[in-house]
Amino acid sequence: MLKAMKKLFSLFLGILIALTISAEQMPEGYYNSIDGKKDAALKTAISKVICGGRRYKYNAQDGKTHSEDKVDSCTGDTLWKKGEPRYGTWHAFPVTDVESDGSIWDMYSNIKRYCPIDGGSAASVDIEHSLPKSWWGGEAGCLSAFSDLYILNPSDHMTNTNKSNYPPGVLADSSKVNNGVFFMGTDKTWGGLAFDVIDEYKGDFARAYFYTATAYENVTWVADYKKYINNDSYLGFTDHLIEVLLAWHRKDPVSEKEVNRMDIVSSIQHNRNAFIEYPDLVEYIWGNKKGEAVDLSKLTCTTDGTYNFPVSATNPLAHEAKEVTKDGFVANWSNTGAASYELNVFTREESGKNDTLFAVSGMNGTALKANADIMTFHKADGSQITSTQGITDGTYAIIMGNASESRYFLLQNLDFSKEGTELVLKCAISRNDTKPQQMVVSADEKEIKTISLTANDSFPRFVIPTGTQKVKIASVKGHRISMHQMFVIRGDYKVTETSLAGFPVTVNGLEYEVNTPMKKDAKLYYRVKPNSLRATNTVEVTYKEPAPQAVEQLSTTPEINTQKVFENGVLIIIRNGVKYSVMGQRL
Repeated sequence: MLKAMKKLFSLFLGILIALTISAEQMPEGYYNSIDGKKDAALKTAISKVICGGRRYKYNAQDGKTHSEDKVDSCTGDTLWKKGEPRYGTWHAFPVTDVESDGSIWDMYSNIKRYCPIDGGSAASVDIEHSLPKSWWGGEAGCLSAFSDLYILNPSDHMTNTNKSNYPPGVLADSSKVNNGVFFMGTDKTWGGLAFDVIDEYKGDFARAYFYTATAYENVTWVADYKKYINNDSYLGFTDHLIEVLLAWHRKDPVSEKEVNRMDIVSSIQHNRNAFIEYPDLVEYIWGNKKGEAVDLSKLTCTTDGTYNFPVSATNPLAHEAKEVTKDGFVANWSNTGAASYELNVFTREESGKNDTLFAVSGMNGTALKANADIMTFHKADGSQITSTQGITDGTYAIIMGNASESRYFLLQNLDFSKEGTELVLKCAISRNDTKPQQMVVSADEKEIKTISLTANDSFPRFVIPTGTQKVKIASVKGHRISMHQMFVIRGDYKVTETSLAGFPVTVNGLEYEVNTPMKKDAKLYYRVKPNSLRATNTVEVTYKEPAPQAVEQLSTTPEINTQKVFENGVLIIIRNGVKYSVMGQRL
């Protein structure tokens, strides 16, 4: 899987020409200062090692250059410098969070989506803080944490909306969300809402929480969340949350996916997650080794080549093909304890592409000014509004209309010449409004659709007619709507997989000889499902013809030790005791 991930990583590096990233390994001596420490002193020592570093700006950015240096008041570190490329977190996700088939690695749902490769955002996907940003005050509380890729993940929009700022927990039910990957319901201890995930991702979330509590331990977290956080203890979390996180950390050991992601994030930010690299450190601070001093030389390290990555029915692993010849190959995989495995061998064809033509993920006056050539905001009489008062609920928002007037957005200077262009909006109504609130979307003054928004209908999307010049999004007079995000996307990218004749096939062992003609440089793929559960990574198989053997040519320079003789009627040349044919080939 590691080779497959690195191969995929190289593919994306080739695409992201403007963004040069190479996976960064742990610097020598990086953690030496934590050796011999324990408890609070250990946590502080780790914090000094892993806190800080550089950052991409939160959200999508245009790839232009920063206009000024940015020093984080929270950590004192320079996050970016004037003149450097202005990359956003969406620039990182195509290399930090991709499955082996190129789709977004979403720990919040099993919906297949693909990242645009230009730094634009993907439709119906949010940038989610795995540990809620409201717990420490968000961007204003600590900008470094707000943009930290160790905390950020691409997530299904609807799941993220439901997750809100609720904690991980032990659920009595999953009545609010149950999509097969992510679950929400009543926590057995707190009584309020909490979330849970499949076992495969429990450790990922837990180690992100432990990282945040350690890297940013000097930040005073928001007192409103005292059920979950404890500012009076170096542990950072309350007892029940520590109990949940420890259980998740132990149930789901560090995976190869986490290590690969850490190396790539480290190459961007130049800091590491100690609890991925040395998972035992969790026990020394929060777990069963509290009070013991750390001996770094005896800790399990996941990046030194000795760590055995866990394999299970919920985290199966296929390996690189063996014995690849023109007549086939041997597919193989790790033992998950399953009684049988379903092996599928197939071809893949990619067509189309995904484009994000326009993306604003936080609406305020700054967003209007930055996108003035594309998006403008107007009163009903047509006069333009350039300064707005944003409201904050995770993201900024612009209020469209009130009891006395309507307002509208105007989109122009976008390429609507191709079919399949969609407008995607994230909007909401006031909590005090019990009736649906309406807005009208028009293309070149012709109404496309009237949308009635309720509390449960906040992500409308629709196709823009081909050839449209201007799109108008207007609230109905007297209706209050807040606009949070706006995307214009065009995506017809798809992957077609065609199984070879006779596949899928059920296999009782851990390898299978695939007999099929392998054309030079043509690609085949395989993946495995143990007991028809979650599939493994996809392995690419390519046949390369053996390179012709090098021919040692006979020197044309006369030598004393060269002689010509006949052997069995064939003329050969002996030079310094070595036999050659007259064509110079060594015999």
